[in-house]
Amino acid sequence: MATTNTPTSHREELGLIVNLADRQFTIAAVLITIGVPILAYLSGITSLMFYTHVALGAFWFGLDFFFKFVLGPSLDAAPDDAASAVNHQLVPKMITLAEPLSIGVIGSGIGLASVLGYWANPTIWLWGSLGIGVLMLIVGFGPLHIVTTKMAVELNKDSPDGERINALFGKAQQWGLLQTVFMLAIIVMMVGLRGLL
Repeated sequence: MATTNTPTSHREELGLIVNLADRQFTIAAVLITIGVPILAYLSGITSLMFYTHVALGAFWFGLDFFFKFVLGPSLDAAPDDAASAVNHQLVPKMITLAEPLSIGVIGSGIGLASVLGYWANPTIWLWGSLGIGVLMLIVGFGPLHIVTTKMAVELNKDSPDGERINALFGKAQQWGLLQTVFMLAIIVMMVGLRGLL
């Protein structure tokens, strides 16, 4: 873990994160998680739009639960040097994958609702889904983004501050748990939207 310069602006922090995650990985993540839903929507094929939304949503949900309840506790139990080395590689990749994934899932949900004609006569379930989706984007691109970005920058320093990393990780976990609650709530909304409640 070596750094040449510490970023002095958020733009420089984002550039560092893209470089740490690997530029090709970042491009692929954006193309798949945002590009595929756009293509599915433009195709006008309802089943393609439906399965794109479900697949991306399941991936996001699974990634969230795996990270919080399997990988996170495992890294917490690992020796500090090992956890720091893994997080140095993991955090930038999680940022560059999870953020466009959230846009793809929520955007494809809005597109699917349009393809299915739900916006012609929106229900409380549709408005609830949209509201929760907007809250998820606000949290994901607001406090969660800021905390994880600061963590990635700190992990990239020659001598990372362990206490600061632990504090940032704790905050990331708190905001992440709120996202998990939102995920569960939006699933309830979608079940209601399909008339199953």
